[in-house]
Amino acid sequence: MSLAQRLRTLMRWRGIHSQNQLARISGVPQSCIHRILTREDRYSPERGTLLRLAHALETSVPWLTDGVVSVTDPGPRTLLQGYGAAQPMDAATVDAYCAEICALLRHQPVSTKKKVLTVVRLMVE
Repeated sequence: MSLAQRLRTLMRWRGIHSQNQLARISGVPQSCIHRILTREDRYSPERGTLLRLAHALETSVPWLTDGVVSVTDPGPRTLLQGYGAAQPMDAATVDAYCAEICALLRHQPVSTKKKVLTVVRLMVE
């Protein structure tokens, strides 16, 4: 998962519908957000830009840039616990894929979440 994909995921997760809206919230110019989202790995934003985006999206720079969940980034772990994790998730067990799945399921009805969980369990077996 690329920086652009994680940024899109977090925007959906936080209910941010446009680059302009994220620009207003974060203080990052819309043109910079556009470059991140369209140039994928060919554009590397400055650390200050990443810090402002991470703060606005309530995540950490390591997760935003590399999909690494730090112990100080409660977002994905808290979200996973909300989906029926029997015990607190260890930071090492949560990656960008888990966070994206949680973001996509966040606003789905419980019946849909149960169906997805059933399918995942079947795939693992």
